[in-house]
Amino acid sequence: MIRELFGKDRPLFVRFDADRFRVGRRKREQLHGRITDMLPTRKRFEGHRLTCWSNDGVTGRHGQRCALCRERWSCTERVRLMLLLDGLDDGQVPAILEIGHGSFDALDRFVQNVGLDDLPDCPVSIGMQREQGRLRFTFQPMS
Repeated sequence: MIRELFGKDRPLFVRFDADRFRVGRRKREQLHGRITDMLPTRKRFEGHRLTCWSNDGVTGRHGQRCALCRERWSCTERVRLMLLLDGLDDGQVPAILEIGHGSFDALDRFVQNVGLDDLPDCPVSIGMQREQGRLRFTFQPMS
């Protein structure tokens, strides 16, 4: 019973379906909401299997410092965005979106324009586009 209290507000992972976002069963061309936090992460894949990861971008799953790991060149740097999304249910829905380094500049420009301290208070529209076969995210403040 007690564990059920904590399971009610679990974040949904944002996935991709062609050129649309998929949040649960819903598909959207854009996401609307707020970015409440940004966390650096690292992930290493062999084939399509996740073999190592770092939830803070500094220390890997076995306690190895990422900066000293001999496999660090094959890791992908990501930023995990913690979101409160609008327009999915009544109220805001917590969600997680991970972006790769190809979208870091766009996110950086958005954060510099808004200001890091004001980020959770600024409504954002997140879109996606493909450039040379790679997925890139766009971030625009909403009025």
